Amino acid sequence: MKLTSLHKQLGFENGRVCNFKEYSSNFDIKMLSLVINCDKHKERLRAFEKTAKEAKLKFYRNICVNGAEYSSKLIYNAYMKKLVKNTSFINPIEVSISVSHINCWLKILNSPYDYGFICEDDIIFRPNIIKNINLILNTLKEEKKDFDILYLWNGNWNSTKSSLKKVLTINKDLIIKQETRDFIAGTVSYIISRSMIEKLLKKVFPIRDPIDNFIGEFYKAKIYTVYTKYDKKLEKDKSPLFLPGMWDDKSFYDDEDEDEDED
Repeated sequence: MKLTSLHKQLGFENGRVCNFKEYSSNFDIKMLSLVINCDKHKERLRAFEKTAKEAKLKFYRNICVNGAEYSSKLIYNAYMKKLVKNTSFINPIEVSISVSHINCWLKILNSPYDYGFICEDDIIFRPNIIKNINLILNTLKEEKKDFDILYLWNGNWNSTKSSLKKVLTINKDLIIKQETRDFIAGTVSYIISRSMIEKLLKKVFPIRDPIDNFIGEFYKAKIYTVYTKYDKKLEKDKSPLFLPGMWDDKSFYDDEDEDEDED
């Protein structure tokens, strides 16, 4: 992706990562691991680094773009150059979130690996997350189940849980399913392929929707998700990879099959 001066004013970066190998050995399948964190969220970063260290995960910090610093003139210029579209769904903050994720995608493209791992900074890892992600990735590979995106957490904001198609059951806690219609998973934690990034970059401009809505339009690709079951005590879904916390308190599920019995 060729960056113009306007791209740079919006916060787009060239995608280079120094010492990328340091952040690419978390799993059996090598991939660049990135966390999106804003400069103002220092406490969030400290909490993230603590839980990542306990899980023995290493991440490259991708500094988020601050949409609050966008001027009206900058947004207007982006609109005129067809980088942003004027819709009721988009605002400067959503544009900056999109830019932050696209910057991660560009870094993954500049790595020598087929996949990249992206997290937002409020996630809380379970100590055994490396073991379980390795089990997921290795099983998918053994079963020849290629994927474009693997959501490690799916917020189910478009209530597509009842439409998920089973891909495989690894064990009672690790079940992989596939999106089959327009979905909004959020962008808390996901693994994305190089080929999917290339596909998204061809369609992302002008930015017209929040980034998770935009990705959800590509439901016909191989979009897998780690299935989560509703926990009545927690009153929300319980992840086998992440500990519950403030980060998932706003997730809601309207489907009727949250307590469905898995074979």
